[in-house]
Amino acid sequence: MPQVRLFPFAILLLTVPVSFPSVLHAQVSDKTIAVVERAMTDELARAKSDLHLPGLVDPFFIAYTVADQERLDLAASNGSLTRSDLHHERRESVRLLLNNYQFNDENFTDNTGFFMFSSAPDNALPLDDDYTGIRRVLWLSTDDLFKSANENFSKKKAALEHKEVAAELKDLPDFAPAPAIAIAEPPIALHYDRTALETMVKDVSEEFTAHPEIQNSSVSLTITNSYEWIINTEGTRVRKPVTLCQIEIEAYTQATSDGQPIHLSRTFVAKIPEQLPTKLELLNRVDEMARDLIALRSAPLFDQDYTGPVLFENDAAADFLSENLISRLFAQREDLFGNDVSAIFSSGKRSSLKEKLNTRILPTTVSVHDLSLTKMRNGIELLGYYPFDDEGVVPPADLTLVDKGILKTLYMSRTPTKEVREPNGHARSLAGGLPGMTEASPAPGIVEYKDSKPVPLSGMKKDLLARAKDDGYNYGIIVRAIDGGIPSDESGESIQDMLANGKAIIPILIYKLLPDGTEQLVRGAEIGLPSIRDLREIVSSKEMITRNMLISAGSGGLFSFSPKVAATLIAPADILSPELEVQRKKGEAYPAPPVVARPN
Repeated sequence: MPQVRLFPFAILLLTVPVSFPSVLHAQVSDKTIAVVERAMTDELARAKSDLHLPGLVDPFFIAYTVADQERLDLAASNGSLTRSDLHHERRESVRLLLNNYQFNDENFTDNTGFFMFSSAPDNALPLDDDYTGIRRVLWLSTDDLFKSANENFSKKKAALEHKEVAAELKDLPDFAPAPAIAIAEPPIALHYDRTALETMVKDVSEEFTAHPEIQNSSVSLTITNSYEWIINTEGTRVRKPVTLCQIEIEAYTQATSDGQPIHLSRTFVAKIPEQLPTKLELLNRVDEMARDLIALRSAPLFDQDYTGPVLFENDAAADFLSENLISRLFAQREDLFGNDVSAIFSSGKRSSLKEKLNTRILPTTVSVHDLSLTKMRNGIELLGYYPFDDEGVVPPADLTLVDKGILKTLYMSRTPTKEVREPNGHARSLAGGLPGMTEASPAPGIVEYKDSKPVPLSGMKKDLLARAKDDGYNYGIIVRAIDGGIPSDESGESIQDMLANGKAIIPILIYKLLPDGTEQLVRGAEIGLPSIRDLREIVSSKEMITRNMLISAGSGGLFSFSPKVAATLIAPADILSPELEVQRKKGEAYPAPPVVARPN
């Protein structure tokens, strides 16, 4: 496993309506930039020349990352503010590798220590422009990693004396060299008014109080503005701004007949506050969510197993493609003895498609490209744009992942795999977090999914009913919202629910489409994950939508809840899968509804 120091860091959420007055925030000064860069450069040079100890293996690669981050975190419920924090933090991350590119301390899993973590202190950097203080923290982290890397290197060498390496891994380098790059992007000053935003989240959350059927709800907003430096012993010197704004709206209720918890959420992300929804747009979305939740309270349970066509519309189509296709297009290293490190905690939803390289995984009319160096599309600033990844590698202008249905390549970091050996600039860290808080995972930036033979949505619905009839059903299935991520405490979902959600698609808004065009809302269904055969047969609508969103980064997450990266999906608005299994969720005991009515 890579020797990377990990630090706890809060996950972010954000938002800002354009109608509020602006105040300038989080502009890193020229002095700060100069002091931090000089401290990193000088300490890296000292480590490179002096970090030696008799009996230990010398490092050949050291990389320092520093991030200066300001984060505004607001939350409100039922018209009252529940959280308002403005936090400024400066953190570092160190990666250190021993010996050489071919054979180093990474790509080896010592199962005896898999759940052990470094006992080294959590070395936060001084917020002052303290040259010596910054160097001191980098020195301690580098020293700690040098020792732990040597310990892992010794275990790796000892293991090789007793085990035979798989043939395809024998000559596979542990790390890929990359050319030095020098890029310096200026900081970004964000405009927002904290007091106005507090009022906004309170007002939007208060809209739920008009619906007594809603038991609990929340509106969260986070604005994060970071400035990051990356330098390494290969000569790379880069710095960049990283901003992320996110609004999340959540609401909960229970079914009237059996108490089943019902949870709906909506997330909006953007690069800067001005690009997020206005207050009026958020209020309209709250009303829409409330109507859907109230309808779900009295909706009948899905009562018949169904194997047939399923139409995913709008948000559900984007989630279907991102979770079941895009986030699986990664290559991640097996360790020295063939153990797939990426699959240790993953479920089927996150499993890599690496074994399908050079075979057909999509219709022959479909191609998938990553365009991470594209800043704008149709007047929309693309959240997934980045000039270099979190390992200091420049991404290609056009990475062709799928060509006419054939899987051509995968997202790659600098750790070679037997499927793809060369890095392609797609090692990315958790959205809104620090590089190094989790290992950078191969992940998308800007994904364009194009079908040369799309059909109109009206035609897809006709096709849906015709296919369903052929399969013996007098209705088809439409899905407009899918459950995703880790639910909040108020959702009523258990650990068992979360484990199950990783192995199935959980539709929240699911409808039976009847032959006369009417729709019947149902609840309590789950959909089996699509097979490669299912993916090969999907049908796309003509309407294309550009969505800034958070997409799972490979399979690094516990119980399938992977870290997510800030990305952009350009894809059809609707997707029809000709044959999926839809089943009623297994019966379980649900919590009893509140004994007395909600107070007003």
